[in-house]
Amino acid sequence: MKKNVVLRLVILLIAALAVSCASSGGGGKANTGAIKYKWDFSDPAAGTAGWFMVPDEYWDFHGTAVLSRDDKTFGKPMLRMDVDFTKDTKSEWSEPKMKMQFKKPVEGVSKITFDFIYNPSFSKSGCIKSKVITYNGKKQLAQTHIDDIFAFDELPNGYVKGEVMLIAASTTPVDNMLLSIAGYLSDYKGPVFFDNMRLE
Repeated sequence: MKKNVVLRLVILLIAALAVSCASSGGGGKANTGAIKYKWDFSDPAAGTAGWFMVPDEYWDFHGTAVLSRDDKTFGKPMLRMDVDFTKDTKSEWSEPKMKMQFKKPVEGVSKITFDFIYNPSFSKSGCIKSKVITYNGKKQLAQTHIDDIFAFDELPNGYVKGEVMLIAASTTPVDNMLLSIAGYLSDYKGPVFFDNMRLE
């Protein structure tokens, strides 16, 4: 009799946990936020979909950085940045920045997420980091960076891909933002790519 009661309690507990997981996304994973804005590079006429380099905002970067739309390297359109850190191999933060100005302010922003693709063979030293700064006009709303972007998904021709998430929570609408990759003692020279870019 006691065994039956215990068995029933176990079954009820398992059922309750199952409902809890289902309601919270399951598997212990955090719920993803709603996409507030995303960039689609599939339109050739749109070019870089509004992103542009801002040399006046560079930090300790003495190389070149050029943005373009690339739909040939991986057979799908992506944002491409050709960058050269070889003049800043002793810098712990060498940072070219690109900028986005929104036609309509984006409300409820919590983070920016994107796939970052690079080729490890284009560098013999250092690593790459990333940073985002959001604004409303000239008022800074949020700033955060991530150290050492790790990419493990292998792509053709020696490239690797990793997802980058930069927290940029703000209750004030965002009307412009800066996004950068930064070289840490890096001699990376070559293209890097951004894909699946979105604000959540």
